[in-house]
Amino acid sequence: MSLELLPTELQWQIIRYLDPISFISINQTSSHFRRLFTPEKKHFTERLLALELTPKHGGPHLLFRSRDSSLKPEWSDPEWEKMRWACTGCSRLLSHKHFDNHSILRLGYRKPRPGSIAADMVTTWDPTRYTRPRSTDAKQSKRDAEVARLEEKRRRRRYFISVTSGKAKLGRKLPMEDLDMLQDCGMEGFEGMGYDAFERMTPEEITALFDKNALSIEDLECGKKRHLRKCNECRFQRNELWHQRPCSQGSRRLPMMKSRRAVFGTHRDRYFPRFWDHLDHKRPLFNLPLGLHMRVDAREQAWTMYMVRCPGCQSWQELREFRLTGLLHDWVPFKGSKTWDGELITEALVNTRQCNSCFAEAHGRHELARVLSRWLLRIMGEELKRLTATLLNGFRNLELSAPQRLCKKYTLAWKSMRQTTTHLRHSWGYVLKDDEIAALKLVRDQWWNSWRRVEIDNDDLEATEHMNRRFKEWASSFDEIEEHLLWLKACQTQLEEQPERLAEWALSRDRASLA
Repeated sequence: MSLELLPTELQWQIIRYLDPISFISINQTSSHFRRLFTPEKKHFTERLLALELTPKHGGPHLLFRSRDSSLKPEWSDPEWEKMRWACTGCSRLLSHKHFDNHSILRLGYRKPRPGSIAADMVTTWDPTRYTRPRSTDAKQSKRDAEVARLEEKRRRRRYFISVTSGKAKLGRKLPMEDLDMLQDCGMEGFEGMGYDAFERMTPEEITALFDKNALSIEDLECGKKRHLRKCNECRFQRNELWHQRPCSQGSRRLPMMKSRRAVFGTHRDRYFPRFWDHLDHKRPLFNLPLGLHMRVDAREQAWTMYMVRCPGCQSWQELREFRLTGLLHDWVPFKGSKTWDGELITEALVNTRQCNSCFAEAHGRHELARVLSRWLLRIMGEELKRLTATLLNGFRNLELSAPQRLCKKYTLAWKSMRQTTTHLRHSWGYVLKDDEIAALKLVRDQWWNSWRRVEIDNDDLEATEHMNRRFKEWASSFDEIEEHLLWLKACQTQLEEQPERLAEWALSRDRASLA
């Protein structure tokens, strides 16, 4: 039997149990259903929120673990470009570039996990305006409210312990060491457990139970505030982005929103990604070690990205498009920070900034090329100094360690070789010339040949293996640094002669791209 042939009351009872997408769809199938009920704005919002959960419209699902803020897929994964989130202000499904981190990662704004209770949406439409009257028993109402408040408090405490792995101090002992506290807050998996069994549990087993509890709560609570999610532009139009505080980023005219974390090898790659595609000299296919503390061999690091609204073209673009950056990795666009050219960030300075496209339209491509080349040459100059110092330090480190491992009869020869290598005497800030790099390469070969002769006469096998390893690491590092040094110097020369190549790069790329 067709749904239209059923009694009206029965049709209403069936329709009110539809999901938001089906509810709107059935309303648009025939004039009969359009007469039967009329969706309101909130019902179209519910449909949009339901669409963002479907793979077809919302893209792959994002898994976020609050305990360690881990993401699957990670920030750098191309799958992020396929994901969409609903903005209930402009009623559109938009990419992550249009939202700040809180709007897509906070528990209340996060998309629910597929198959969870929170993801199982039913329309809120009701054919009647009838609501159950409140209880006239004031005392019972107070008791119910108090019970609900205490239950919510226990749930919040249980979730807090779960996402902090029980390591947040809430009393005399850590929660993961206090069975009574875990049982009081209703932590699943610990009910009825004795102290002996609890003490036999490993930290990994306890953490696994915490993760289970956190997931069960998230399956209920995740996404309950999605109807409040707004994109950056809608929040700007509602005047919600600017706060007059010393640590505020941007200004009312030029708002800045903290965005994702992207991985780059150097300052140059972060602010001028793939600029070498517009030059004659192609970049080496590898990054150099950054020499980070506790991560000496790391060749990449994560950078915080910022989305900025241009007052001219009224589009949101990445911070690099406004030429308003510093020279340090942990630089942030707060008032009082200094930019790459030494200017102090003030509200007046921020308000004068335009994106590259608007700047070129106002001042011409030639002026844009001049500013961009001056900025990139400054970054490249600092990198050349760092690479020179790293290259020379390789010699100095060997000088300090090698003589201790050599036979005495070779010590004088080693010192003499060091004293005749004048290129090693340069201080910080010096950039090696091409002929000096070639000369140092010859010196490296001489040092290696000297060590090979020493190795034959050396009876200390442990010392020999140690120095062999040091020499091989140093030789490999030397070749990598040499390749980057020569490439950077060639790019530097071409940019000084043809700065317009940078204007071509800046105006031909996706200005909202994070990479």
